[in-house]
Amino acid sequence: MEQKHISYNSAGDKLLPQYPWFVSENIGAEEDGSTNHILYTLHNPLSKYQCQIPELSGRHIRGYYHGWVILSSHPQNVTWSLWNPVTSETINFPPLILKDGDSESIGQCCLSAPPDDPNSVLLLTRTNKPTFVFFRLVSKRNKRRWTEMSYASQLKRITGEDDVFIYSLACCNGKVYALNINGSFADFVIQVKIVVKEKEVLIKLLLLGASPFPSSNLCSDLTSFLKGSCKELFYIIVGFNEGRLEGVYLFKLDMTTLKSEEIERFKDLNMSSMMWHEVEDLEDLDTSKDMWEELIDLKDAIFFVDLTRDHVVYYKPETASDLGGYIHIRDRTGKILYSYHVENNTISLSSMPSLVQTTSNVSVWECRLEDGHEEAKCTIDSKQEEEQIMVKLVTDNKIGFNESNLLNLPFDILEMIMEHCVGVEYMNFRATCKHCHLAAPLIHWGNKTSLGRLQTYSLLSPWLMVVDKNQGNITFTDPMTGDNYFKKNLQALNDDLSIRCSRFGWLLLESIEYEGLVFFNPLTCDLRKLPEVEADDNLESLCFSAPPTSPDCMVVGFSTSDDWHVFIHFVAQEPSWRRLSVGVVPYSISCPTFFGQDLYALRNKGELIAFKDLGQADNSCTLVDAKDSRSCCKSSGEYFLVKCDQDLLLINVSMFGKTIEVFKRNDSKQEWEKINGVGKHMIYICRTTCLCIEAKSREMENKIYFPRLYSKNKKVVFYSFETSRYHTFNGDKIQEHFRDFLGTTYPLSSHVWIEPSWSS
Repeated sequence: MEQKHISYNSAGDKLLPQYPWFVSENIGAEEDGSTNHILYTLHNPLSKYQCQIPELSGRHIRGYYHGWVILSSHPQNVTWSLWNPVTSETINFPPLILKDGDSESIGQCCLSAPPDDPNSVLLLTRTNKPTFVFFRLVSKRNKRRWTEMSYASQLKRITGEDDVFIYSLACCNGKVYALNINGSFADFVIQVKIVVKEKEVLIKLLLLGASPFPSSNLCSDLTSFLKGSCKELFYIIVGFNEGRLEGVYLFKLDMTTLKSEEIERFKDLNMSSMMWHEVEDLEDLDTSKDMWEELIDLKDAIFFVDLTRDHVVYYKPETASDLGGYIHIRDRTGKILYSYHVENNTISLSSMPSLVQTTSNVSVWECRLEDGHEEAKCTIDSKQEEEQIMVKLVTDNKIGFNESNLLNLPFDILEMIMEHCVGVEYMNFRATCKHCHLAAPLIHWGNKTSLGRLQTYSLLSPWLMVVDKNQGNITFTDPMTGDNYFKKNLQALNDDLSIRCSRFGWLLLESIEYEGLVFFNPLTCDLRKLPEVEADDNLESLCFSAPPTSPDCMVVGFSTSDDWHVFIHFVAQEPSWRRLSVGVVPYSISCPTFFGQDLYALRNKGELIAFKDLGQADNSCTLVDAKDSRSCCKSSGEYFLVKCDQDLLLINVSMFGKTIEVFKRNDSKQEWEKINGVGKHMIYICRTTCLCIEAKSREMENKIYFPRLYSKNKKVVFYSFETSRYHTFNGDKIQEHFRDFLGTTYPLSSHVWIEPSWSS
């Protein structure tokens, strides 16, 4: 990492204001024991600046309000101050001495108004009790003191519950807003109304409405944040599953559009004595969610959410264009930074530098130096041809439209060549020159004649398919070339679907609109509805044995009800599902894999179970691996089960891809044997499907492909057993370990690997 020593006074030429900066305090770095600060920014994380900032020495940045930085001593939170980085003015507060002596319980903070405003109050929350701690900035000298007050009774009137806390303070349009935490009824957006009188400060809680919620969410661990900017209030939801980021949702509320009656419609509401069903019957409370707009593009704005301390949120409405549109999330360990691109619905992961981890006193500083330089913004004007399948070309080379001497071919020969080109190949040829443009007319790839030309194209590998519900299309990425295909206006891919499995070019979807499970071929748009499952049963870990057009197609799913059952449906033979009871204690089931008429799956992500002769009268569930298969793996992680020719393979991908291990099932010894590769096969892994296919070219064999794209060349990332490293097609070897995820992206939308069988 490049390191430069600069003085803070000359930092204006180095620390550009259009970028947010990480600040890490390096205590005792110099020989005299003084404190240095390490600064680096996201646009160039490998270059850092070292300087001394006296105002930040021993302090933790707690927030930014009205051009002022709120600072506190760390970790005791006894000394508080305000600092203006432009004027270098500092306002120091008296020591914060709480009655219970637990100053480390201070949670979040907010400055209600600029310091010279007579109504300005520094407001703090506590994490161990429902109280505010506040300080009035403008008052007589003998009145300058900290005050603590309880809000328990007021919050109970709003939420109807005890032991509920206020968190995520935000200042917007001259008012302070917050969220409630630990509530079981609902999450609410609450106005913290601060009234400053001559001799006292009154704080009143008013219910603004219910917080918004995404239409589709599959995350079990949700955390919400509130952030205000001028007259706009933002609501961010971050969702994790098993420690992995799986969903990010952003909502906006324009406070200028709200009428006074909308703001005050719940001022007399008292839910302290209401029951659950009475709260659910409050129609106005439920419709208050409609005030919020879900955002699908941030343009040049960025957010930074820090999960390591205080759940602080930073917002910059305009930044350098190459960094705009992201929500950056520092995880709870402080070691990983997730960068979620709102418009593309993709996420990249990077390791925090060693100097900027949880052992350091780390903050984020929105640098606002007066003499920072502006960078020119680049506006890209692109046109997409209105075909049912569109092609997006990502390249650094500009294609000219001048006549080329390289294609001095007779026009009929050129037309004949074009008849053998499809997809991206066709579009590249068409854009080469005017001669090729005339020889290659515009084609609607959705019609049957054109689809016939695609039957033998790019069948060397499955494609990565990503469903973008916000944009209303799906994207197919060819891992061989990195080319993207877009398909729009697919009625089956609505907001209420979830992809459960993918095989043979077909998707098995669960759709609310179609009231159950459906087969859908996204390339031919063929849709086949399955019979409904019994009302009390929800199925998980679904799979199917053959294309739904085959007479042997069998669909299997596992019930999540109290009584454990296996459901089987023979698509071409029976009008309903078979329900089989099995004598196994309920466990989580994953990676169901057909092996002829037998079905194998993983129980608790470790033990192998098998269902022999499915569809026969004497169906039974057999525990075929009593020994936990995790004992043969060096490290814990995600497990995948896949059939490879006549073998059953177990794949263990450790946390962040640090190690990958593959095991082959030895039936005679009833154990797993570690192998060093998959030979002439290639494996494709995603959350819902694991595919193993014989490679049709030398360059593709003995590899595992992931649903991730390398941001430098937009190629699919794969792991090579030959090199024990990660690579991309037609790109350089990824130098960093995949566990660091430097520069890698993966879709947060519904995504699967799909075999491009256009005619099945």
